[in-house]
Amino acid sequence: MKCIFHKYIPVPLFLLLLNRVDAQQPCNDDIIIAVKGKWTKRPDANMQAGNQSQVISRIDKMQQLLQAAYPQPAGIEAGWYRSMGGNYSSLSKGSVAYDLNALFKTYYCNTNLKKMMLSGETGNWFYIWANKFSWFAQKGDDFLVDNQPVYLLTKKLGERDGFSVFAGIHNGVSNTGTSFSRAILIHRPGQLPYTPVSRQQYLSNFLKIKETDNTGYIDRILKMPVRSDAEDEVFKKQQLDIVVNRAQNEPAKEKAKVNFLKGYKTAKQLQQENITRVNDIYRRDIKAAQDYLANTTSEELAKPAILESNYYGYFRKFAGDKEGNMMVQLNSHYFNTQLPAHVPQFLVVYWSWNMGKPSLDFAGQIETHFNLMALQAMLDK
Repeated sequence: MKCIFHKYIPVPLFLLLLNRVDAQQPCNDDIIIAVKGKWTKRPDANMQAGNQSQVISRIDKMQQLLQAAYPQPAGIEAGWYRSMGGNYSSLSKGSVAYDLNALFKTYYCNTNLKKMMLSGETGNWFYIWANKFSWFAQKGDDFLVDNQPVYLLTKKLGERDGFSVFAGIHNGVSNTGTSFSRAILIHRPGQLPYTPVSRQQYLSNFLKIKETDNTGYIDRILKMPVRSDAEDEVFKKQQLDIVVNRAQNEPAKEKAKVNFLKGYKTAKQLQQENITRVNDIYRRDIKAAQDYLANTTSEELAKPAILESNYYGYFRKFAGDKEGNMMVQLNSHYFNTQLPAHVPQFLVVYWSWNMGKPSLDFAGQIETHFNLMALQAMLDK
């Protein structure tokens, strides 16, 4: 085949194009991970007056621990900033909630531009939360035990340095790829900021809520306007006339009339069917809980309630320690009200990451080198 480039493109321009192709950057995981990134301080968010200087000094110590665990970003540009309050407030009225926030943008191979570029967004994050649960636990505002709110912890995955390791909420596969996350609760030795809700407590309240909900559904059905018997006869005749008049001949009209009358139900009959359906669903939903309470020893009922999912309103059986979500309540005896508000009384370490060599390296460095004991030493100080 003859080369047609010289026919349409001047030689100098053709050589320039060749030079550009030759100048395109090679790009792969090994090249990306070899890029030495840096740490950058970003503007703080939601910093509040009053305890700001004390909060800043503590967040800065947390950041020093983070940077010591991951001193040289590889294929990543790291940024961090401080924040206070946010969507989750302190679990104690006498304490201040605040955070260390760090994000890690990775370099990647842009296949269109044929070169390495820094990503505009990232799934690689690291947080330390003081005096609040945040993504470590989900609060159930509509489920109370002894008139106090409950929380569902994320699934327990194991332990590290004597601290429980939990799954974060950023785990799964989406259109942006596969994501992972972990959470570690840092607390005083021998003390936890929460107490488990027992199986007995959960099931007793589960049944009360189901009964209340069922009563509410039936009340709403009964309050809906229903035609009287006389009104229903008029309505029935109107609907029958419509059905019969659609038929094309007398045999068809007679058949339509028979079928209509055979299947017709009055408004009161339909109302009663709705009530029966609601009661059937209610009995089905509570059966497993009733059976468990009736056939289980007091020792078993005193064990922590670990649910199969993060949905409070469904029960078939309890999950194992590492298979479900433990229901807990705030430990009212944990917080020391004599300590200043800015003092951290418990901390949650949370990090998330995506697939890719720089992301996996970041996550591995955090999991291996972050000093949890040094972070625990910051409590109550």
